[in-house]
Amino acid sequence: MVKFKKKSLSGSSKRWIQRHHNDDLVLKAKSLNFRSRAVFKLEEINKKIKFLNKKDNILDLGASPGSWSQFLVKKGFKNILAVDILNMQGISGVTFILGDFTDEKIQEKIKEKFNRIDTIISDIAVNTTGNKSLDSFKTNSITLDVLNFANETLSSGGNILCKYFNGELDKDIIEYVKSKFSKSKIIKPKSSRQDSKEMYIYCCK
Repeated sequence: MVKFKKKSLSGSSKRWIQRHHNDDLVLKAKSLNFRSRAVFKLEEINKKIKFLNKKDNILDLGASPGSWSQFLVKKGFKNILAVDILNMQGISGVTFILGDFTDEKIQEKIKEKFNRIDTIISDIAVNTTGNKSLDSFKTNSITLDVLNFANETLSSGGNILCKYFNGELDKDIIEYVKSKFSKSKIIKPKSSRQDSKEMYIYCCK
């Protein structure tokens, strides 16, 4: 059990850190040399819907600290481009672009790297404020940006797996997907924390 001596930490911060350090999947990720427990969400979802193909050009958005890219490399994938507003320690076999995905200049860099994009995986979420409505609105606004980019750039038959939050704009996401993609599926991984509002939506062109 993790204990705290710093009185400057708020009660909610202490609870989050304590939960994180005592999380079985955090410990499992460390034992397998993965950078975060998020790896198990991608692994679980791919086992369920089998959407990842080793021949694909894969764009990993919101990649840092890099556990999804690590998973892909470990499974033998070779054409991986990772993007994040936060820096990411290098991973052999992965090209990394530091920047805000919603910036048109970053999107141009992505298109310069890949003449076609077959699969997009996005785990983007804003830093939470404690205001659940605001957090959902901010994250889901970016999710809509990601889905729009996918609609414009994915190759025929291409896939996207994208995080969103239950809450503000979630209905807009579902309506957009239904109007722009040939099929879709909403997934709540068992490896997500039970109290988390995060969901994943899978779509195919």
